Amino acid sequence: MIAWMAILDRLPTRNRLQQMGIITDGLCVLCNEDRETRDHLFLQCSMTNSLWKAILHLFGLRSTTLSWNNFLASASLTWKGKSLLITILKLAWCALLYSLWEEQNRRLFKGNSRTIVEILKAIKEMVGIQLRGYS
Repeated sequence: MIAWMAILDRLPTRNRLQQMGIITDGLCVLCNEDRETRDHLFLQCSMTNSLWKAILHLFGLRSTTLSWNNFLASASLTWKGKSLLITILKLAWCALLYSLWEEQNRRLFKGNSRTIVEILKAIKEMVGIQLRGYS
């Protein structure tokens, strides 16, 4: 659900909430470096970059800097088939989006946060659970 809402740019990011007049601060709560847009939160944020690089590193892959639309176009062209690697990449990307949104909400509404290592561990666990469900 989060992935589809992100793809459609329908998540209530801080930038969107600020444009609606609901909040006054549109900065990303994960890095406090830039406006929290969909593209920033899920592609450009320093936390996102660290997590995605760590995920790709597990498979000996490197990340490249792309815009949101270019990332989706590239993924839709290259993440085809049912190989284990492709399946894991798809699951990991969805788990990353979910974990980032969950972390953003944790910081906003609960006042606590997790480290990148803790979030990466949670992503690995989510992917593992999903993979066990495929058997």
